[in-house]
Amino acid sequence: MPIMEPGISKNINMIKIKKRLSTKTTQIIELAMKYQQAGHLQEAEDIYRKILQEQPNNFQLYSNMGFILQTKGRIDEAITYYLKALERNPHDAIVYYNIGNAFHEKGEIKSAITNYQRSIQLNPLPKAYNNLGSAFVQMGQFDEAITSFQKAVQSNPHYVHAYYNLGTALREQSKPDEAIAAYDEAIRIDPNNMAAHLARCISQLPLIYSDQASIKIYRNRYSLELQNLVDAIDLKNPQHIEAAAMAIGSQQPFYLAYQGCNDRDLQYRYGNLVCRIMASRYPQFSARPAMPHRSEGETLKVGIVSGFFYRHSVWKVIVKGWMENLDRNRFSLLGYYTGKTKDDETEAARKYCTRFVEGVSSFEKLAGIIRGDHLHLLIYPEIGMDSMTVKLASLWLAPIQCVSWGHPETSGLPTIDYFISGELLEPPEADSHYTENLIRLPNLSIYYSPQVKSSTKVDRDIFGLRHGDVIYQCCQSPFKFLPQYDEVYPRIAREVGNCQFLFITLNSSVAEQFRLRIDHVFERFHLNADEFVVWLPYLDQARYEALNRICDVFLDPIEWSGCTSTLEAIDCNLPVVVLPGSLMRGRESGAILTMMGVQETIAHTVDEYIEIAIKLGNDRDWRKNISSRIENTKHRIYGDKACIKALETFMNKIVKEQL
Repeated sequence: MPIMEPGISKNINMIKIKKRLSTKTTQIIELAMKYQQAGHLQEAEDIYRKILQEQPNNFQLYSNMGFILQTKGRIDEAITYYLKALERNPHDAIVYYNIGNAFHEKGEIKSAITNYQRSIQLNPLPKAYNNLGSAFVQMGQFDEAITSFQKAVQSNPHYVHAYYNLGTALREQSKPDEAIAAYDEAIRIDPNNMAAHLARCISQLPLIYSDQASIKIYRNRYSLELQNLVDAIDLKNPQHIEAAAMAIGSQQPFYLAYQGCNDRDLQYRYGNLVCRIMASRYPQFSARPAMPHRSEGETLKVGIVSGFFYRHSVWKVIVKGWMENLDRNRFSLLGYYTGKTKDDETEAARKYCTRFVEGVSSFEKLAGIIRGDHLHLLIYPEIGMDSMTVKLASLWLAPIQCVSWGHPETSGLPTIDYFISGELLEPPEADSHYTENLIRLPNLSIYYSPQVKSSTKVDRDIFGLRHGDVIYQCCQSPFKFLPQYDEVYPRIAREVGNCQFLFITLNSSVAEQFRLRIDHVFERFHLNADEFVVWLPYLDQARYEALNRICDVFLDPIEWSGCTSTLEAIDCNLPVVVLPGSLMRGRESGAILTMMGVQETIAHTVDEYIEIAIKLGNDRDWRKNISSRIENTKHRIYGDKACIKALETFMNKIVKEQL
């Protein structure tokens, strides 16, 4: 995530207001400013409130009150005071900047952008450009973000944070070399900037690859840079330790898992580094705590740490079913929410927990809360997608610590004991893919409930699709598609003829790189991609589900299998073509079909995958038969109590072993 600059507190211009105030009032305001500068915010707030009764039109007092309230985390009150300041002086750039930060902190990014832009119009401060760029990153508007960061460094050529943020935005555009150049500039200005060093290492992992050979090149580059990072961090230097610990989680090797390789050794090197850094910085959490005593009949205390207690795939597929079905007479659930997004599913999560901790922004405070709850066991549904989670998971906050497959990759962290997966998901040799002890729960390992179907009705015209063509649903993130399998699509098109493949564009630069790849592979087969490929924008849940209902076949990405997307396709009785990979993350769809008993569309080779897709396209009766089979057997993947019982048995067993 980009680095945000904090709010700006201005000294009140006493020269302008002294004439209108008594000497005593002037002295009181000066005292309030001294309190504010010293961090004694409550004392400053009390004084400002009293003075505002005498000076109700002084915009500077309102501005400072807003700053104090924002610093104290009372964001809505802060915004009220900033707005009162702007009513009295609508031309103050700092107030617009601060209110932009307040909206940014609330998650109201569009309002934040509007206020940053207004601030820049009045006074183009580098900090305002930086935070505007950060807001654009959160909106996924990376071109605009890059422009904003570039303006920030043009205004201040020594602006380390802006160079770092520029690198982050360029990386999200899958421009690794340009990103590395920006990080190098940040390091040149501040050689001890550990966040930039870490980001430089992680940037060796692009979001998308031009060809198969480039995967090996970048993988080797990442391995080398990871070793350089290990060698560069001095864990005897307190400043290095502090800076390195703050950097952990800011960038993670998320895209390593999309290379289609066994990442165990690389992840172990990364995870070991992270744990060494965090243990050096937080020695109070560096040793495994003793197992709390458990009396006869006492519930087992299970903690769940997640940044996704809302309508997200990690919640919908994995966490929700576990939480709502574990036996409350035997297990007490404690939830620790590291995110900010909230919806009705957040409320459901609260309901399932005997204790639900949220809104704790301080890492050390949250770690202390978890450790202080004296859990028997702690589960991270994923490690690798949430910045706070990886920091927590790298320490010992419970005597037994587990991860599951919300991000289907070994964590590499020596502090994680078990990886909870499913027996149908894993190949026989899967133990060698994990640094954790692999636990295979029955079937898919999840208690999944079908989603409530949307009432949104669409037809093919809305998406610009041809009537009568066979529509292949391929709407996955572009980085899931490895270049060595691109030829699948023109080979199918050549045999089916009247067909269209639907891809989705989530990021302009990455989408363009992927589009060029697809164009080139169709050209190799003497076909025009424009006749067969449709590029769709981001779709909300209702429109995505409606799209599934008008498609004919779901093509599962090879080596990175769909899970949520496959389950949603199955909900709509859409035939799914699958080629299970050698790693769990390439086997989820195959496991789903196997559990249903619909295995005719599971391939064993790329050629067979293509043949099945062609047959589904050309043989309408067979396609209808598969769809009917799915409709009649999909209940088998819903409400699987076997995995719940096995999870309960597993947790009781490993806790008992340590008592």
